[in-house]
This record gives sequence, structure tokens and C-alpha cells, in this order.
Amino acid sequence: MNLFEIVKYGVSCREAAERYGVEVNRYSMALCPFHNDRHPSLYVADDHYYCFACGEHGDVIDFVSRLEAVSPKEAALMLAQAFSVPY
Repeated sequence: MNLFEIVKYGVSCREAAERYGVEVNRYSMALCPFHNDRHPSLYVADDHYYCFACGEHGDVIDFVSRLEAVSPKEAALMLAQAFSVPY
């Protein structure tokens, strides 16, 4: 397995979202950090996220990459370090 697969299986999208300050409610909905959102439109599942308003979607690595404005590889390394995922 490579770094990307290990991180995807080791860290859920919901855990990463909450770690980076996105408050996910009990219905797995949150305010989207990728546009000016006033009502929860971001669905955060364990393996992916999707915004019903702006259409942003992807997996946990895509989420952190987009949120922190880094490359996918840097995002995977950040997640591995933040969640103590051995790779």
C-alpha cells in the first residue's frame, strides 16, 4: 500500500474535518469552508465529502489539500503526522 491508501483507510473525512475546525452536526452536515456558507450544505461521510451548494467533493486527502492550499502529497503527510498513521 502507498501513502495515499494508508491515509485514506486510517483517517476518516469526519475526523479530519473536525480536526481542522469544521463542526459536523449529528446529521453529518457542516458549513462548507470552501465558500461563504450560512446554512450547512457540506455532507461529511467517513470516506468522502460533498457540498450540495458549490459542488466541491473528494476524499480526506482532497479535503485537507484544498483547505490548507497544499499538494495532495503534502496533505497526506500532514494527515499521517496529525493522526499518527504509520506509513
